Amino acid sequence: MGRPKTYQRDAMVAEAMQLFWLHGFEATTTQMLVERLGINRFSLYAEFGSKQGLYEASLDRYDQDVVAHHFGPLERPGAGLCEIEGLLAFFASKGRAPGSHYGCLLCNVAVERAPHDLASHARVERYVSRISCALQSALQTALERGELAANVEVATLAAGLTATFLGLFVLLRAQTDPAILHDAAAAAIAQLRSLGATAAAEAQPPYP
Repeated sequence: MGRPKTYQRDAMVAEAMQLFWLHGFEATTTQMLVERLGINRFSLYAEFGSKQGLYEASLDRYDQDVVAHHFGPLERPGAGLCEIEGLLAFFASKGRAPGSHYGCLLCNVAVERAPHDLASHARVERYVSRISCALQSALQTALERGELAANVEVATLAAGLTATFLGLFVLLRAQTDPAILHDAAAAAIAQLRSLGATAAAEAQPPYP
């Protein structure tokens, strides 16, 4: 009979995710992981097979927790322009806020590992698709409500907004001047409102 585990897998993945998120895959050493997780190397390899295995589990955890938290509301029935604008304004408001230097884990992965690691590439592709589909769903709802002009191409608009969100995440990671994030989000919101928003909404500034 094997020895009982003295650790929780979920807690290990959550802690490892924080390290990979801040430092990236290459700069996060196995020694850093065992110290942060409070386990030995044998336990790490027994549970995940390798550092790569723990890394992939961390990316999946990020998708389940962080991505779902932010973009899940757009995936719910009834989500529309209000939810999209609110999310744009939220991320734009985080410029140089505490923790903003983490950026987005999967955007970081897109730059560091996706070009040469198949597992990373697949997860980044799935992430981009999830954001695009969530936006497309909310835009389609807005179109059906008459909040957008009938000739708006929802898929094309969703793709552009996806790129805007990803760009905001990269700028957050880079600790760019918050005014740039503000203006980028304001431009995206103004575009949305120009595509068929009500006169009352058009009279409002994109956001404070």
